[in-house]
Amino acid sequence: MRNITRKTNIQHLRNWYNISMSNEKLPPQALDAEMALLGSMMIEQDALERAIGIVSVEHFYKTAHQKIFTAIKNLAVKDQAVDLITLTEELKREGFLAEIGGERYLAELMSKVSTAAHVEHYAKIVYDTAMLRELIKISTSTVENCYKNAEQEPSALIDEAQGKLYTLNQKQQKQGFVSSKEMSLEAMEQIEKLIVDKNPIKGVPTGFSEFDTMTGGLRKGDLIILAARPSQGKTAMALNIVQNALDKGVPVAMFSLEMGRFQIYQRMVCTAAQVSLHNVSTGTFQKSRWRELASKIQKLGTQPLYIDDTPGVTITEIRMRARRLARELQKQGKELGLIVIDYIGLITSGKAKIESRQQEVSEISRMLKELARNMNVPVLALSQLNRNTEKGRADNRPQLSDLRESGSIEQDADVVALIHREGYYKWQDENLRNKANLILAKQRNGPVGTIDLNWYSEYTLFTNPALVSDEAVADALAASSDIPL
Repeated sequence: MRNITRKTNIQHLRNWYNISMSNEKLPPQALDAEMALLGSMMIEQDALERAIGIVSVEHFYKTAHQKIFTAIKNLAVKDQAVDLITLTEELKREGFLAEIGGERYLAELMSKVSTAAHVEHYAKIVYDTAMLRELIKISTSTVENCYKNAEQEPSALIDEAQGKLYTLNQKQQKQGFVSSKEMSLEAMEQIEKLIVDKNPIKGVPTGFSEFDTMTGGLRKGDLIILAARPSQGKTAMALNIVQNALDKGVPVAMFSLEMGRFQIYQRMVCTAAQVSLHNVSTGTFQKSRWRELASKIQKLGTQPLYIDDTPGVTITEIRMRARRLARELQKQGKELGLIVIDYIGLITSGKAKIESRQQEVSEISRMLKELARNMNVPVLALSQLNRNTEKGRADNRPQLSDLRESGSIEQDADVVALIHREGYYKWQDENLRNKANLILAKQRNGPVGTIDLNWYSEYTLFTNPALVSDEAVADALAASSDIPL
């Protein structure tokens, strides 16, 4: 009965859509504004530069106007004056002069305006109208997808539509090909900024100095995989990174599929106060430390941390909720700076039919990379390693090939870091108990190598070497066993 009702509703939707399409209107356009904009660009060099900063060729509705705009831009790139004569010659050389209406039409454009003072106003009208057309295009595509994929889960269709709308709202990327000339200007600007800005950390700092030096921090648009065998400390390290980001004022969204938000909060507070997590969990910690714990709770309460601990969340839901949070922060004048996911192995695709878990993880990995790139936010995703490290490997050191369930994680990731604690396997050796390595096994745009760290299981804390007090070290060495992570 439910399927019959759904099919009936879909048929009603099709009928409505067909009626709507039969009454289709012309898309929004502002031809007078386009003419005034081109005319302004022809009579004043400064107007040309201001207009190019707002609109691109695809924002013009009329094909002739697109060709004229391209010709004007080509003249500007060659540092040639833009006027009726030079533009006529440029269009004639390209073979478009007759197609756009000849010299008479160019003269008509110049007569549209007497001054270029309002060029930015014209450009804004052209740009806004183009955005409306793009919005209509996205909406139409969404409706068509609903027809073609009527039996698909609505959440997947919603996610696809939201992704397109979010990209449009962010205005981050130009559609179609970008010429080498345009990219060279962008590259020059970026390199100049890097030279002026002497800070080598361009992304979100992790707090681990050698890692930040090698990677420049967690960079926007990157998918960073932090992997380890169970009980090696991947959740602890992720929370250490989260806390460091929060201390720098970076808003963080965390999806925790394994632990509840209270457990996460408790860990972060104990780590910040350097109080034994085990003692706090059992209520046996020293009462003299209560004030310090309360102070850390109060501080954490003022920081921009957002935790979603929904169990069994799908990759589609993660993407939708992350974008929703980003929009809410944007309204407050803030920018989401980091997304953390603990961990990939617990995410599902949400699809009813799955050929294999490996194929499902491949799709999840690809969608995480798309999330990072489309939102221009670093995504730190935790992953488990398979048991190869513990099968006949003398030093138990993890390798890139040990990533569990799918090789696509290795391919999609921009950075892969593997945690190794030799002391976990040689627990009798007290000299190794507080030693850890962070193996930078892959970096798309930088070096790889091994980074030495300190590890204090009692506080679930990784640090740069020799940054914890002697008293804390003594307490850590006195801990009888590792706390499960």
